[in-house]
Parts: sequence; structure tokens; C-alpha cells
Amino acid sequence: MSGGDARPARYQDVFAHPLARRLCVADAISYLGDFVGLGALLLVAYDRSGGRPLGPAAVFGVQAIPAVLVATGIGPWLDRIPRISGLASLCLIGAAALSLPLIFGGLWPVLATAAIIGSVRTAYNSIRSGAMADGVPQTIRGRLLALNNVSYSVCEVLGYFAGSTVALVTGAKPAIIADAVTFLVAAGLFTGLAEPLRSARRRRSSLTTGIRTIFRDPTLAMLVPVIWAGLTLGAVPATLATTALRGSYRGWVPLAMAAMAVGLAIAGVAVGRSDMAEHVPGQLRYIVAEGALFLLVAFGLKLTPLLIVAGNFAVGAGMGWTVAAQTTFVLVVPPDRIAHVTSMMVASLIVLEGAGAVVFGAVANSLGVPAAYLLAGVMMVVAGVTGTLYARRQPAALDVTRSHNLPVVATAATPPPARSPRRS
Repeated sequence: MSGGDARPARYQDVFAHPLARRLCVADAISYLGDFVGLGALLLVAYDRSGGRPLGPAAVFGVQAIPAVLVATGIGPWLDRIPRISGLASLCLIGAAALSLPLIFGGLWPVLATAAIIGSVRTAYNSIRSGAMADGVPQTIRGRLLALNNVSYSVCEVLGYFAGSTVALVTGAKPAIIADAVTFLVAAGLFTGLAEPLRSARRRRSSLTTGIRTIFRDPTLAMLVPVIWAGLTLGAVPATLATTALRGSYRGWVPLAMAAMAVGLAIAGVAVGRSDMAEHVPGQLRYIVAEGALFLLVAFGLKLTPLLIVAGNFAVGAGMGWTVAAQTTFVLVVPPDRIAHVTSMMVASLIVLEGAGAVVFGAVANSLGVPAAYLLAGVMMVVAGVTGTLYARRQPAALDVTRSHNLPVVATAATPPPARSPRRS
């Protein structure tokens, strides 16, 4: 589909484009394996840590250091790595990492696997963003991101439920092996796929280019701090499910883990079909609504722990704004900086998600699960309101259609690449 088409892009257009289709399918397969394995690893960590809430929280928290190392140490080169071969290689590394908890006992192999997967996840998502910027028309990028988010949430539902159920019934080994197999299948999907034509020259960047690109853009400078507040809550519902549902309620853990993803999948479909990516105030209002949902869940949990399933579903729906925020990034970041910027955001996601899991897990351990949800709700309401007040004083932050956000075109100042255009 060309940019001159009169009709708006549809989800079907993603599957009509060869690179977009391959990225979408590979991501869906990899996501499913990730959550099958993660659902098992969380329970393995809980058991191998002696039944402490901080055991599963550490699975998220330990990913922070390698994610930061990738973003800061390798980030400047991520936009120079070949997109397709880089994605395939990272899938193979992820498959190899999953052998550690199968070979060795104790908690450390589980944490080592999580750390390696964290670094792979950071680099993979960054290079995938670059592949989208280089080889997927801007008119369908929003639809591709929406599909990726929906498949992520659906796979989170199926993966958490299947992985944790298998781990409870038969042990974690089958679920972890299934995760490794999906990595290999995803790598196979990239085999033979041509590298996309680079949309801009790959300038060598510095270690701070990613963060400077973010805070030099008025939209991202306003939105990113609010996003960071939301990222700390990404792992909280799944982490607290292992703590809140004990004894006779233990069998509800898979449903509680999956409930948030169900809500996010449903919300993601709706948000993906909207223009919220270009409407920043709508994203901020959505963030305030998410905080209100956390507050409602906090009070509901005082009635019965089983409400954590319904509460996690509501919280997942409240996180639908993340779909629009990701598309906003693709719209405003120059293609030759997208992988580096994405690495910074993915690293911050892993760091903040891990920190949030540890902090809110500690709050739940000391004050109870309702207190953790209450704290999360207050934080999100404050973040959303603060972002809204800032946006009212900085109107430029609401404009995502600035000229430098348009696709790179050949001009006298920006000569075309030497390679011949590739048919898409």
C-alpha cells in the first residue's frame, strides 16, 4: 500500500506487506514462548527461594543490569547492525539461555536466564523498531504496532496460564523447553528474508544520543517521564498474584497472571484502531483512568483475594494507553535513531519493571497486597495529572506532525543510498 492511498490503513494491510507480516508472525511465536517460560520461571523462583515473594520479583529485577548495559554499551551501534540477521542471531541466543535452569539447580540459573533474556529483549526490540522504520511504510506502522501489542497480550494470557499450569502439574521443564523451541522457530522465520533498504544514513552516535533525542523532542520530553511511572507497574499484577493467592486459592494463580493480559489485549484492539497515538491529551487521560482502576482494585481486594483476577483484568485494560505511546515514538523519532532510542526505552522498561516488582512486592510483603495496589493507583493519577498540566503550558508537546517526523526523502542535503531500491 502506498502513502497516497485515500482510505485509512487496515490490519489486513500488515499481512499484505512481506516484512511486516514476517515481523508480526515471528513476534507472536516468540511472545507465546516467552510467557510460557516466564510463567514457569516465576513459580520455579518462588519455590527455589523458599516461598518468599521476592523470589519471583527477582526474576524481573535481575534483568535490569544487562538491559542497561545493552542500551548504554551497545545502543550507539544498534542502528548499524543489519536488521534481519541481527534479529535471527538474538533469537538463537535466547534459546541457548533457557538451557541453564534445566541443567543446574538452585535459584541462580533462573536469575541468569532472566538476565540474558533481558539483554536479548532489549536488543531485539530495538533492532525490530529499526527494521520497521527502514522497511515498513509509515502508513501501516501504527497497525503493525497495534497487532504486535495485541498478540503480546494474547500470548501473555495463554503463556502465563499454560506455563504456570504446566509448572504446577508436571514441573517447569516442559514449559522452558517450549520457550526455547519458539525462539528457534522465530529465528527460522527470519532466515532468507532480505535486509530492508535503509531509510537514512547510519551516523555513528554517542552513548547519550538516545536520551538526548528523547528530551530534545517536546512531545517525548513531556510524555516519557509519565511513561516511566507507568512502566514500574508492568510486572506488579503478575508478581502480586503469586503472593495474594495462597493455600486453597493457589490454583487461581494462572488465571490471575493471565487476567491483566486479557484486559490489555481487548484495550489494545480498540486503541490500535483509534488516532490516540496522535492525540497526546487522550493518552494522559487514559493514564489517570488507569490510576483510578488501581485504587478501585486496592479497595476491592479487602473483600476477597479472588477479586485479584477481576482487578488484574481491569488494570490490564487501563494499560491500553501503552499501545498509543509506542506508536507516538515511531511517528516522532527519526528512522536513523529509532533503534538507539528504543534500546533506551526498553532498558528503562526492564529496569523500572524490575524495580517496581521489587518495591511493590516489598510493600505487599510488609503492608499487604491492597496497600501495594493503592500506592500504584496514587502514583499513576499524580503522573497523569502532572503530564496534563505540563502539556497545557507547552502546546508544542501536543504536535506529533512536525516536519522532521515525516519519512526521509532524497534531497540535495540528504542524498539517496547507493543501493538500488528493493521491491516491497
